[in-house]
Amino acid sequence: MGLFMFAWLTGEGIIVWRWVKNGAPPTPGSLLLPSGIYLALAILAEYQPARFAAIALAWGFDVAVLLQVVGKEPKQVTGWPPGPIPAGVLLPNGAPAAQTAAGTAGGAVAQGVNEILANKPVTSK
Repeated sequence: MGLFMFAWLTGEGIIVWRWVKNGAPPTPGSLLLPSGIYLALAILAEYQPARFAAIALAWGFDVAVLLQVVGKEPKQVTGWPPGPIPAGVLLPNGAPAAQTAAGTAGGAVAQGVNEILANKPVTSK
């Protein structure tokens, strides 16, 4: 099983290398399909007469992935790093981005600082 595991790690490493070269971390979906293929081949390799064929197919899959990657510039748009959250967007807790936990707790302090900076008299609430 050592050769088979090495083939799996090599294949996943090639995919991760391609994504890193593109400037983004790999998405889970890009690693899920190859892992499923290697899992199916590992199940096949449990049957002793088919072990050599499963290992050969795993290394063949590595060669196929490598031939798809080598010598080509990445053309996909990764959208990485993600942009900032706009002020009007709802966060998962249902609050607008401007009303995060820190924003609501420190709202009075922030208002007082803004009034001081604007040379307005500070009003107490």
